[in-house]
Amino acid sequence: MVAGLVLATLAGISDSYLHRGVETGSEQPYVVQPTSSELATNIDLTQFPPDEIAQVARTLRDHGFRFVRQPVLWRSIEPAKGQFQWEQYDRIITELAREKLTVIAVLQGTPNWALDPTGGKTRDGPPEDTANLDAFAKAFTTRYKEKAPFIQIWNAPNDPDNWSGERATGRQFLPLLAAGYNGAKAGFGEVSVITPELDARAAAHGGESDLDFLNQLYDAGGSGFFDIVAIQLDGGTWSPDDRRIDANRLNLSRAILFRELTVRENDARTPIWATSYGWAVSDQIDRQEQADFAVRGLTRGWNEWPWLGLMVQWAFVPTDGAGDAAYALVNGDGTATPMFDRLTDPSIVTRSQTANAGFTPMDSTAISYGGTWRNQHLEDRTFRTTSEVNSSATLHFNGTGAIAFLRYGPETGEIRLTLDGKTLIGGAADNPELFDLSSYQTSDLPRNLVSGLDAGEHTLTITLATPGELTIGGLIVERRAQMVWPIMLLGAGGALCLFFGFRIIIYLVATRSGRLQRRSGADLWPQLPSMPDWHPSRRI
Repeated sequence: MVAGLVLATLAGISDSYLHRGVETGSEQPYVVQPTSSELATNIDLTQFPPDEIAQVARTLRDHGFRFVRQPVLWRSIEPAKGQFQWEQYDRIITELAREKLTVIAVLQGTPNWALDPTGGKTRDGPPEDTANLDAFAKAFTTRYKEKAPFIQIWNAPNDPDNWSGERATGRQFLPLLAAGYNGAKAGFGEVSVITPELDARAAAHGGESDLDFLNQLYDAGGSGFFDIVAIQLDGGTWSPDDRRIDANRLNLSRAILFRELTVRENDARTPIWATSYGWAVSDQIDRQEQADFAVRGLTRGWNEWPWLGLMVQWAFVPTDGAGDAAYALVNGDGTATPMFDRLTDPSIVTRSQTANAGFTPMDSTAISYGGTWRNQHLEDRTFRTTSEVNSSATLHFNGTGAIAFLRYGPETGEIRLTLDGKTLIGGAADNPELFDLSSYQTSDLPRNLVSGLDAGEHTLTITLATPGELTIGGLIVERRAQMVWPIMLLGAGGALCLFFGFRIIIYLVATRSGRLQRRSGADLWPQLPSMPDWHPSRRI
């Protein structure tokens, strides 16, 4: 029994260590990510001369980046109340849009005229009247609309340097977040609002810890004022394979604490983004290890954490005064680091453009289309619809199964599914190779299309095979958890030992209580018949 308990305990510890935070992607409620998992980076394009911005944007695009997190200084755009100077950001956002780079705009930097005079103007801080931020956020999203579909309200408010030198809490920050959310949505209803990135080291220099700050924000009722939770994901000095989890430990696995917090707050469907992600070069980590860790960390996120969306590289180039040179992909002199070379390798870029565990939106590069399709915007996501027979949507994914949000109704046509070039059997009444989506009532429901595949890359094609409509509202890639067999062996060994331990105890108790008679030796072995007194003669 002791052996069984030890093995069962080891199985539980191993399962927690290996699989804490790991999800297959098919858990409900589904985490509906608004983007795919392509390469993203932080960069401040205001540092570059105006005539170089187009070239930088083109460089990002050519090397596989699809998302850019750009700080937007309120004080630079609105130096005096109601007087806007958009020229600098017009140029930046226009060039990024021209290269099909999606902007994540970080609204920050209160103008002097809007600061709280009691907080002093030598430090950055919140506006005295949050209505001024509401107005600015509305003006920004009204101007740029779909060119800046993601807005992040403020940067590191848990750092006293960003809050007039005072220690701020999530409850104190909520009015600012609510003002930015309401203003941004008023200017462009389809914009997604992201919580501020919180400084993971703020507690060490007098600020509120990032986890406590976010927890306070939830407790104050802030979940209605953001669409995405942002975290700062610093690998510290630990490899991406370090699965120990502690609030005071800076490593990749610390992201799991944020997922568990959102689940506890009944907000499991909200995506989490690492808006600054990476490892800094230090005495413990050289440039080659930094490059290796960055790629392995991305791969772990893609395989295990469907709740984690974009992982935005910490810095593309060093930002003046930000102290991020140790994280940057490109050195200050313009030369590429080993991390830049690894991330932009064609194999990594291709993997980033492949659907990984979790939700894949219909405008993802992982989905290619044949025929004529049109967009529908419902439930904060994009649906694709076709009524052209033989139109198809092809998903390139890395996983063990796929689920699709399909529209059932009286006008839907039958579909054909092809996996890795082979037609799947559907079982429709008139043709067994087709899948019937007809229904008396129109509804969008998830349907398991394929499962139980070997982990790896697959191609699934959905084709409208008969007259009618085909509408798809997103696809979910499922990926079974890896490294399950050691836990199964430990668990089975523990169960077997416990079974025999209990069996021995039951027999012992039954025997000692007289309910079960122990058989004597005479009972166990029958008596042999007696032999006559006979001695054979000795052979010479």
